[in-house]
Amino acid sequence: MSALGSGEGQFLSPMAAAQVDERLPRATWALYLIAAAVVAFVAWASLTRVDEVARADGRLVPDGPTQVIASLESGLLGELLVKEGDLVVKGQDLVRLDPTRVEAAQNEGQVRLLALKALVARLRAEAHGKELRFPPELAEAKAQIESERESYTSRRRLLEESLAGMSSSLSLVQKELTMARQMAAQGLMSNVEVMRLTRQVSDLQQARQERLNRFRQDASGELVRAQNDLAALEEQLVVRSDQLKRTVLTSPVAGVVKAIKNNTVGGVVTSGSPILEIAPMGGRTLIEARVRPRDIGFVAVGQKAEIKLAGYDVNVYGDLLGRVDYIGPDAMGEPDRGPDATYYRVLVVGEENRLKQVNGKNLPLIPGMGATVDIRTGERSVLSYLVRPMLKSQEALRER
Repeated sequence: MSALGSGEGQFLSPMAAAQVDERLPRATWALYLIAAAVVAFVAWASLTRVDEVARADGRLVPDGPTQVIASLESGLLGELLVKEGDLVVKGQDLVRLDPTRVEAAQNEGQVRLLALKALVARLRAEAHGKELRFPPELAEAKAQIESERESYTSRRRLLEESLAGMSSSLSLVQKELTMARQMAAQGLMSNVEVMRLTRQVSDLQQARQERLNRFRQDASGELVRAQNDLAALEEQLVVRSDQLKRTVLTSPVAGVVKAIKNNTVGGVVTSGSPILEIAPMGGRTLIEARVRPRDIGFVAVGQKAEIKLAGYDVNVYGDLLGRVDYIGPDAMGEPDRGPDATYYRVLVVGEENRLKQVNGKNLPLIPGMGATVDIRTGERSVLSYLVRPMLKSQEALRER
């Protein structure tokens, strides 16, 4: 049956009528295909889900408070070993103070220490009546050893001379006593004289022993004082050694030099005054994002986020994954300047603290680097994105 009416077909030749009948089914199939494609696209758009994100600008912030580097003691700034922006590791030298004053006091104390140890060795020998022996650690202290050895020899000689004189007197009196006893036995001398000489011998023996005891007691008293001085000096040297170590200030954490407060080499550094500041690195990766008020209602703690760092090409080095850790309770900024001038402070914690390695090295994440944060607030269909402009237009037509 022809696709043309009987009235229309009479004006066409048989060949033309056949061509018309052939084109109409093709157009019908084209309409069917277009309709099927539209239906398939609508079905795909309604079933396919895409992430809905709240995009916010932000920056890397230190994971912890800024570390202030200061000196416990006052001094002079000898050398500044870093500059602002330098990356430092934990324990790295940052500042050297002029050690001249502390080193001089330390050297003086060391000389005094050797002298006191030599003095203690000499007094111990005198107090206990032993030969003079110096400890091995004084092997290099030749001047101190020689001085105390001379003192020991001199004092020992004076003691021996004093004791020798008393021993000589004692020997004479003992001879007199022997003769007196013989004469008293023969009745040629009174026993009173024998008793006197006996008492004199006893007195001389006692005086000799007292002289020796007094020498040792004096040495013992001096030994106690010297040992006390030695103990006090050793404590002082520990303090001075600690002061000498503190002339080199090191970084307590890995981080980046944030600010230098005193860079005058040779200038005065007062006790406790800040010299420089270190922003910590190497812990958690924290991004402080500024979320617009219109997006904050969809942001919640625990939501996933993608972090793109401004300093590194995301196509080359990739991005970081993270989660929302904190949402500020109130808007910040300048509300008087309009809604675009206000924001909510949101902290996002990165799951890693480094980016893709380049030549075997980790790319540093430095506090202060800019970042773009895409917070996944939910999902929606592709179709909803397509009809959204029409819904907005319809809503606009209803406004007064």
